[in-house]
Amino acid sequence: MLKKDKTPRMKSIPKLFLFSVVFSSAFWSIRTIDHGKILRVDLLDLGGIPWLYSAISLIFSILAAFTIQKEWEQWNELVEATKEERNALRELWDWSNYLSKDNQQKIVEGIIKYLSVILQEWPRLGQGESSEAGENILDSLRNTIMALTEKTHRLPLLSLFNDLIKNRNKRIFQSGSRIPPILKNTLIFADLLVIILSLFIGVKNPFLDYLFTLCIGLLAYTIHIVIDDLDNPFRPGAWHLTHRDYQILLNKINKIQ
Repeated sequence: MLKKDKTPRMKSIPKLFLFSVVFSSAFWSIRTIDHGKILRVDLLDLGGIPWLYSAISLIFSILAAFTIQKEWEQWNELVEATKEERNALRELWDWSNYLSKDNQQKIVEGIIKYLSVILQEWPRLGQGESSEAGENILDSLRNTIMALTEKTHRLPLLSLFNDLIKNRNKRIFQSGSRIPPILKNTLIFADLLVIILSLFIGVKNPFLDYLFTLCIGLLAYTIHIVIDDLDNPFRPGAWHLTHRDYQILLNKINKIQ
């Protein structure tokens, strides 16, 4: 379910390049204002400014670290839910081969319809939305399993169906889970402070001044990109979830059936 191809990954490179160009322009513009006299004075006596900047950077680092950790946990739970849901559907399909032809056909048709619904509702998963059609199909599938007379077949199918429901609910819940707006705005504000204020902290050597300042800006911006990607798992980025495995399973069932 995790897609990592060259196309979405490359989308981050133009962003970083554009940021570097804008940041470098701002860097050299500030250092050439009034022939650089303002910053020359600052570099001779920065006083407590570096300590104040370090405090802001520390606050941003703590916020970013906790946010990335939490978002990464949610990402892993979402990936696990999608994989387990797909595996439950595959096992249901396999077990249906041991049923009578009529019951097998009902379960296979239910699986095909459910997979089709997943593919249709996938674009809306980013908002944590699900279609009522999916719920109706699952209700019908549950009734079919409960109506089986063979107890040795009904119990394992019912267990797989319960796994399917559990992982579906988990997938939908995690899909709509987002960073609280106040926390996201705080992170963006802290990120901007780190980037902008880095332009006013420097050393006497122009090359080292530019190199370290650019690295600070790029690092802060990259952290923003990482958090934004993790908070939008269905939007193409450095990594994102796709319905590829569901589509493969649906094609395989249709081909065999």
